[in-house]
Amino acid sequence: MVKGKSDDVRKVSVIDVLTGLPFPLEAPTDFEMQLLDIEKGYFATFKIYTLKKVDRVPADFVEFFEVLDVDQKTEDFIKAYWLYPNYIRFELVEIESL
Repeated sequence: MVKGKSDDVRKVSVIDVLTGLPFPLEAPTDFEMQLLDIEKGYFATFKIYTLKKVDRVPADFVEFFEVLDVDQKTEDFIKAYWLYPNYIRFELVEIESL
């Protein structure tokens, strides 16, 4: 569900329906922000980027970032974002109305 958006910085604040957690989606310059309505649910396709340099991450979490991204669930990245927001980025690719 879209909770907020900023055309200027090209970010969308959303809440994931599976985890109930909010997280930001970055919209590429070619994405039409006017397609998104506040308080409306969408199916979204997005890319997840992680930082590979994890010097400041405790040893028991390092494996999460070093494992191939395809081996992780999307929900795990959303949860990890709240622990390490500077290590994970979500980029919006496309949306479809519910």
